[in-house]
Amino acid sequence: MENFRMSRLGKKRPMKIKGISTKSKTHGLTLVEVLVVLVIVIVLVVLLLPSAHHERMGASISCVNNLKEIGLGLTTYADENNGKFPLQVSITNGGMAKLTYSNHVFPYFKTASSDLGGTPKILICPFDTTRQAVASFEMLNDSNISYFLNADAIRNSATNSILSGDRFLQSDGQPVKSGLFILTTNLNMGWTPSLHKGGGNVAWSDGSVQQTMSQGLRSLIQSQPLATNHLLIP
Repeated sequence: MENFRMSRLGKKRPMKIKGISTKSKTHGLTLVEVLVVLVIVIVLVVLLLPSAHHERMGASISCVNNLKEIGLGLTTYADENNGKFPLQVSITNGGMAKLTYSNHVFPYFKTASSDLGGTPKILICPFDTTRQAVASFEMLNDSNISYFLNADAIRNSATNSILSGDRFLQSDGQPVKSGLFILTTNLNMGWTPSLHKGGGNVAWSDGSVQQTMSQGLRSLIQSQPLATNHLLIP
């Protein structure tokens, strides 16, 4: 009997705790849980993207406005000088015609400074982070300019030609260097992808501005009234 009791006492029974299972259960996310996670991620993306998008849109609009002011300023100058831009007016008459094919752009902007609102800040594109604006036209140099000028732009009611635009041009896939660039209508021109996501802005000789991608730029160049144009790249 004693041995029997000892054998019963020696057996250990598993403990049962109410509400707790001794077997662990593992399972993946349910479809509802996955959908909840996706919704949270989408909401976070929607909240974060607008600020960056709006900032870029604001900079793009600012660049267009800069070229509008440049275009209107230079057309005002031309209207006061028998339809000629600073690059086409003789030095004796206050222009810079003898310097037309120099390697610098800033003298022409200086000449028309009074028609450009008196501030050189409009000569800098917000995306052109390698260039810095200066406080006055007296301090102006090519390193303070983001936009090229066309020495052969025509100002009259019958013909409209490219006057200015973003300096980030490329020819046959190669960036155009600073200085004088001879543009012909048969060149394979475009914008470098480093600015405006492969697009760019062009100011016309009537004061208007047009945004275009590389393919559109080639079409604009081919439609120019002159087969050859001399661009001054800062």
